Amino acid sequence: MKTIAVMSRKGGAGKSTLAVHLATAAAAAGKRVMLVDMDPQRSSLEWARERRAEWPVVIEGRAGALFTTHRAAERQHVELLIVDTRSSADAEAAEAARLAELCLIVVRPNFFDLQPLGRTVQLVANMGRPGLFVLNQAPVRRNGVEPRVIRDAVHHLACHGFDLAEVGLRQRTAYQTAMWKGLGAQEDQPDSQAAFEINSLWASLAERLWPVAGRHVYRPRGAAEEDGPLELALAG
Repeated sequence: MKTIAVMSRKGGAGKSTLAVHLATAAAAAGKRVMLVDMDPQRSSLEWARERRAEWPVVIEGRAGALFTTHRAAERQHVELLIVDTRSSADAEAAEAARLAELCLIVVRPNFFDLQPLGRTVQLVANMGRPGLFVLNQAPVRRNGVEPRVIRDAVHHLACHGFDLAEVGLRQRTAYQTAMWKGLGAQEDQPDSQAAFEINSLWASLAERLWPVAGRHVYRPRGAAEEDGPLELALAG
């Protein structure tokens, strides 16, 4: 079983939105997925109450009990465990990081999200786990050019020593519209830009978790280049 810890010290970064969308993408790929909601707002659980599909399974997580939950998931033959951690809770974040094959650090491209990153980076590094930044709620391109705030954010993140996810997520109403229905944007609007970028992000993460020699990362096709997924390779 693989485990992803979704983390952010700053509330409102879109951590739960990312967690449920990755869970639905993994389930669509045929994975047995469990999402553990550690956030006091229980946003992932509220989303699950609106959902009708069998997978992903969403359960309530409690501080100090994550190891037990992890073992139980393994016994149930869960293939992917996603932990939606609590913001600004170092002990719980450390517990999740310790169990994770990959720690996703969710950050918006603004000053208030970027400044407190050092503590989260240090926590993940202290656990000896790989970290990966995911830019979220990024503004859209204008005339094919990324806004300056994105370029600045990418350069700032490069100073922290962790990789940047190959694809970031933009500000799109499709994410929130889908969540009201207990769906992911890729389920609710499969031809949308949101679907294109979340599927691209999931494909790149799956390649990290289950690498196959000689296999190239799958990139969904069909989205317009003008406002396509946030291709972070442009940051150089």
